[in-house]
Amino acid sequence: MTPSSRRPVSHHDDDGHDATPVDGVDFTVVDLETTGLSADRGDRVCEVGLVRIRGGAVMETFGTLIDPTIPVSAGAYAVNGISPAMLAGAPQFPEVLPKITSMLAGSVLVAYNAPFDVSFLNSEFRLGGAPVPANTVVDVLALARQLLPGRPKYAQSAVAALLSISYPIRHRAIEDAMVTSKILMHFLSMLKAYGRGGDVRDLTRKDLGRSIGGQRAEKIAQALASGGDIWIRYLSPSDGEVTQRIVTPIRGAAGAGAPTAALEAFCHVLQARRTFRLDYILDVHPVEVMRE
Repeated sequence: MTPSSRRPVSHHDDDGHDATPVDGVDFTVVDLETTGLSADRGDRVCEVGLVRIRGGAVMETFGTLIDPTIPVSAGAYAVNGISPAMLAGAPQFPEVLPKITSMLAGSVLVAYNAPFDVSFLNSEFRLGGAPVPANTVVDVLALARQLLPGRPKYAQSAVAALLSISYPIRHRAIEDAMVTSKILMHFLSMLKAYGRGGDVRDLTRKDLGRSIGGQRAEKIAQALASGGDIWIRYLSPSDGEVTQRIVTPIRGAAGAGAPTAALEAFCHVLQARRTFRLDYILDVHPVEVMRE
C-alpha cells in the first residue's frame, strides 16, 4: 500500500465524535528552512524535509533544497547557513509540490512549532495554485511544554538533549524533521504510560498536562495506600538531568494539589529519603517486589 492510498481509520467514541487511534495512523513530520520569519511578508521556503512514520517506523523520507526565487535574509543565513551557491540549480517549490502532496496524503501533519511551518507550507501551496493541506496538525513544541513542565527553554535542541536524542546537524530540514519524529515517538511512549495518547485528539489537547498530572497523582496515591514501590523517570529541576529510580513512597509532601506538589520517598538508588516534585516525574509504573 502506498502512502498516498493509506488513510487513517476513524471510529466513534462514546460521545459520537470521530476518534482516530494513534496506532492506525501515519504521521508526516515536516520541517522547513526559510528565507525569513514571515510568509505573510513574502518570505519563502528554501529547504524542505519530510519524514513519514507508521507504527514508530520510518516509512519514507524526502528532503531537498528549494530555489525560493528571492534572497535568503542575513538573519536566516546566520541560522541555517544556506547560501546562494547551495541553491543554484535547486528546484522551485511547484516542482516538488506533487511529492509533498503525496507524502502528506492520508496522514497527520507533525512539526516542531507547527504554526510557523504550516503558515509557510500553506503559502507555498497557494502560490503553486494548489489547495492548502487539510491534515490534522500536531505541534510537538506544544506537547513539550505540557509534558516537560517548568523548563527554561523549549528550543528543539534543548528538548532533544533533555531526552538524550542525538542532534549532530541543526537547522537543516531533513535532520530537524528526523529529530522531531524521535521526540514525537518519545512523547507517545510517555503518554501511553499514563493511559493517554491512544487517540490522535489526545495529541492536540490543551489540557493534556493537567490530565497527565491527575493520572500521575493517582498512581502515586495507589502506591502510598498499598505500600508498594514505584519506578519513576525523574527530571531534576536543578540541572535538567533525567534519571530512572525505584522509590518507596512515604508520604505526600506539603502542597498536594498545587503545581509544586511533591512526594517524599525512599530512593533505592541513593539509599536515602528524597523529595520529588510531582510535575517533574515524567513516567511512573508500579513495581512488583518480593518481600520476606
